[in-house]
Amino acid sequence: MRKIDASYRIMKLFKMLYKSPCSLDEICDEFYSEDIILNRETIAKYFKTLRSFGCVIRKRNGRFELASVPFSLDLSDEDFYFLAAFENLGVNLYGENIKDDLKNALAKVLSLTDGSGYEKYRGYSNGVTKINHISLLFRDKISKLLKYGYDNAKIKILYGERKINISHISFKYCDNAVFVHAFNEDTKSYELLLLENIKEIYSTPKSSLASNFASNTVFEIRGRLKNSYTLYEGERVIKAGEDFLVIANNFEDKSELFKRLIRYGSLCKITSPKGDVEKFKEMLNKMENNLKNQMVS
Repeated sequence: MRKIDASYRIMKLFKMLYKSPCSLDEICDEFYSEDIILNRETIAKYFKTLRSFGCVIRKRNGRFELASVPFSLDLSDEDFYFLAAFENLGVNLYGENIKDDLKNALAKVLSLTDGSGYEKYRGYSNGVTKINHISLLFRDKISKLLKYGYDNAKIKILYGERKINISHISFKYCDNAVFVHAFNEDTKSYELLLLENIKEIYSTPKSSLASNFASNTVFEIRGRLKNSYTLYEGERVIKAGEDFLVIANNFEDKSELFKRLIRYGSLCKITSPKGDVEKFKEMLNKMENNLKNQMVS
């Protein structure tokens, strides 16, 4: 059994109850996952300690919950206004689960305010400027892309004057613009598409097959880079050693990936596929020749 200070266990119990109601068995199981063994008598003592600090703990349907805590948030009128505006924005989110999470988060914040908190919040909620349809211009497009792109199905879009088939989509936000990062099934490469320029979106009955999908670029990193490297979106570690990592990337545009890997110098090398290894070598040779020419001139 791990010997951990009682203050840690009490704070952990507080965090568990603050997050959601818990049964005694759930509390014991959670602590046991950290090799901490608690019995009911010990938990009862921790409850007593929390109550002595002003926490109100109640039992309902076999679970214990924090009915109130001995502190509150000191929010200004401006804070309440922005919470109301945040809620107004949240009702237009695309997923019901996200909406529910937002509502629960706001309820948690408001539960920590003083008695007048709800009244102030509702006052601003009724008066805050409602979001109009213009500011939700891309909602339908994003909803369609998410719906049709489920399970990596192919989607046909009219992008500007081009009709293209895409799959494996994700969204990126930059400089107040929304982009769709997608695999172009026609050119077998990734593209960054400005959402504003997507005029039509059509579903197709076809799925993106693995044989049609871009191959993984596999590279190895070593030394200090291995310890400091943070995986990029779409990357995964496929092999790990004491002083190296082997990483696969099939998400990033290859030209951008190669430029990034070059910056790591001798601590990084591409190992497969053969075509990527050759392209990477060509890029390195070209850079070396350019450098030599600059030195000669």
